[in-house]
Amino acid sequence: MDNLQEKESNDEISRLKSELDAVRAQLQQTQKQLIHSEKMATIGMLVAGVAHEINSPIGALGSMHATLVKALERLKCNLTCDGANSALLDDPKIAATLAIIDDANRVITNGTLRVTGIVRRLRSFARVDEAERTIANIHDGIEDTLTLIEHEIKHNIKIAKHFGKVPDILCYPGQLNQVFLNLLVNSRQAMENGGEISITTGVEDGCIRIDFTDTGKGISPEHIEKIFEPGFTTKQAGVGTGLGLFIVKSIVQAHGGTIRVQSEVDKGTTFTINLPIEQSEPNACCQ
Repeated sequence: MDNLQEKESNDEISRLKSELDAVRAQLQQTQKQLIHSEKMATIGMLVAGVAHEINSPIGALGSMHATLVKALERLKCNLTCDGANSALLDDPKIAATLAIIDDANRVITNGTLRVTGIVRRLRSFARVDEAERTIANIHDGIEDTLTLIEHEIKHNIKIAKHFGKVPDILCYPGQLNQVFLNLLVNSRQAMENGGEISITTGVEDGCIRIDFTDTGKGISPEHIEKIFEPGFTTKQAGVGTGLGLFIVKSIVQAHGGTIRVQSEVDKGTTFTINLPIEQSEPNACCQ
């Protein structure tokens, strides 16, 4: 009888130990995910802060440039309106100088507009901590994300955008931006020697479909079933946490959607996301 009780006691201890180990592993995984989320929130705050700091001088630059353009036009008018001085514009040196100023103004205008656009997209991307869902267009989110990583991909990676007509959806735009960022970074890391990332969007069976396709090294068959598991990574130590695709899948599922992957070694990989247009029926197209 004592032996039986001892066995039952040992079995119970083993069971409790197994449960404790499982809980500990889950807590460690949750901690990693929270750290990653905290990093994303910090990135969002930094990006928003930088965008704000850039916005003020850019606004002043745009305002003063407009004043400069008006002053130049008044100068030209004064030269042409006065018959005695109209010949000045025919002077090759003066004409060349005015042409240089006109060209400089065009460069400043284009540069200011570009920086203003970048700041707008950075501020839009930085919405990682939104507490409420809002109406947004996925194309805006993709463009915002591409702006953020442009410096990493512009030298040897081509971006091919095939955007279809898609409706706005009720979502957490900042979270979807994180999805786009993780997938784009994954693709970039899979193409160390350059390549192409193709982004295709459209509507399919009541869902918005988004395909991210790269020409990278691909994923081996034995790994493809594990890539969405928390902590799984094929990268070398110190590169990544193994949480990127796990978080991608979690965010997509939280929006009622699905994500699947197709890959061929040495050919490339395609991640396909389906997001329901009608959030009241989140699984209508995602079975």
